[in-house]
Amino acid sequence: MIAASTDELLAYLADLMEIAERYGATILPPNDGEEVSWGLDGADLVTEIEMHLPAARRSRPPDLVIAERWRSAGRERWELAEYGYELRHHELGYRRALHRHAVDYFVRTYGVASHEHCEHPLGHEAYGHYAGEAPRGAIDGFFRLYDLWLAGERPDCSGLRCLG
Repeated sequence: MIAASTDELLAYLADLMEIAERYGATILPPNDGEEVSWGLDGADLVTEIEMHLPAARRSRPPDLVIAERWRSAGRERWELAEYGYELRHHELGYRRALHRHAVDYFVRTYGVASHEHCEHPLGHEAYGHYAGEAPRGAIDGFFRLYDLWLAGERPDCSGLRCLG
């Protein structure tokens, strides 16, 4: 489980934004807001960051979304409870995602808390969920998806273990 203090989460989000921009991503303000920040959903801290990766003129840029939910683990301490890191490459027609949500269901049904998605063509899932290695947070998730995009080809998901 990844844990952090409130101050560490503020620095974590700033570091993620700096890295994404350094690698050419265009960060889109959430919900017509002016800046990316942590929000509250009940007692949880949440963020959702949408960004476009560089693309050729007149082509639709790939979308990369980073979403996280952190739950309180005591005074000024938080644990990463859920995440969704997702890349949609419209020009090459694929989606690749790294997820952790509905943990009780996934552990009970598949024996894993984290899972992945792999679609190509976009919107066609050979399998709904795949087993995968959980990222070590948003920065790791960003680089895993960014490196996939940088390869310039559809992902080969044949080596992934299908969960169903």
